[in-house]
Amino acid sequence: MKKIKDLLRCIMLLYKRMLFFIAKITTKTDEKAVFFESFQGRSFACSPKAMYLQMQQDDKYKEFSFFWGLRKTDREDFNNKKNTQLVKFESYSYYKALAKTKYWIVNSNTRAFLKPGKKHVFVQTWHGTPLKKIGCDIRCTGNAMTKYENIQKIYDGEAEKITYMISPSQYCTEKFISAFDLKKFGKEDAVLTVGYPRNDYLFKFTDDECKNIKLKLNIPMDKKVILYAPTFRDNKYSAKDGFKIQNFMNFDKMRDKLGENYVILFRAHYFISGRIDFSKYAGFVYDVSNVEDVNELYVISDILITDYSSVFFDYANLKRPIIFYMYDYEEYKNELRDFYIDVNELPGRIVRDENELADAIEGSLNDFNVDNKYLQFNNKFNYLDGSDSSRRALEKIIN
Repeated sequence: MKKIKDLLRCIMLLYKRMLFFIAKITTKTDEKAVFFESFQGRSFACSPKAMYLQMQQDDKYKEFSFFWGLRKTDREDFNNKKNTQLVKFESYSYYKALAKTKYWIVNSNTRAFLKPGKKHVFVQTWHGTPLKKIGCDIRCTGNAMTKYENIQKIYDGEAEKITYMISPSQYCTEKFISAFDLKKFGKEDAVLTVGYPRNDYLFKFTDDECKNIKLKLNIPMDKKVILYAPTFRDNKYSAKDGFKIQNFMNFDKMRDKLGENYVILFRAHYFISGRIDFSKYAGFVYDVSNVEDVNELYVISDILITDYSSVFFDYANLKRPIIFYMYDYEEYKNELRDFYIDVNELPGRIVRDENELADAIEGSLNDFNVDNKYLQFNNKFNYLDGSDSSRRALEKIIN
């Protein structure tokens, strides 16, 4: 059975290569056309979304045409968008759009065979400031999906494509150069340190927008909102089921202690294929894993709980409390990823025991203040973020 699946996968890959090849040789590149994609077509979100919205409202780009690669193209939220066409992920129209557009703006690794031509400008925005090591910097062997020796090949392939890469800080620029081995390709100067477009919204949202988001998600207005956003574990993967969901928060204990005044928004990493059944926690735990844009969850949350996900870098722009629930710290550090920075720099309390978590939540909310440690963190990692990072990035990219 495995051999048959592998054979079918190879045939499908060859078919996709052929479609892209045909599209390239039959399509003329348009100097004023831009292709956007977020998380390989899974969502309308992140920095590609922010840069697209900036182009939509800026008269400088009124003659441009835009293409979005999406897995689901039957959506109404694009009805009022100008000069925009949605193309089904990995369809022939998708490959035609890539061939036609001069600018490709994406936020994650792309298929190896999608190599831009000389007339294309490939913009890799990535999808977060890394705490855990990524790409060529990974030295541990706990990745169950990708063998260690293949990681270098994957990131080298992506680096070869890059014309520009977007970075929110000098720290992040250094890590991107290292993780994508950009020196190897003479592309250290390809990284544009201009702030993170995806965080523009965190400086522009309104109270009315927060109210509308809560109404859309049926979240009560009179309760404190906890956003729980753990990352995936590299060693929890199977070919059949993908990455398995891991949740070590005891929702029964949380409800007993916090249920009267709080609700929890649970957001799984987009790699996770399975879901937890939250029906027994109705009214207390809300599964928001399918909310496309995590910014909507940031702005309505009073506190963030995460572990090793990059979400806290972005959330720190809001200057709200953060808790790091690192129940498997030693395993994650020594066997899976390791970290770029010392966890003592993190702008919040580190909790490793589930029995301490509820008290830590209440304590962090009741006694929170933006102290020197929090300020130093933002001054190091978020100093360029603001309401116009998208504009600055586009001014560097679009000629």
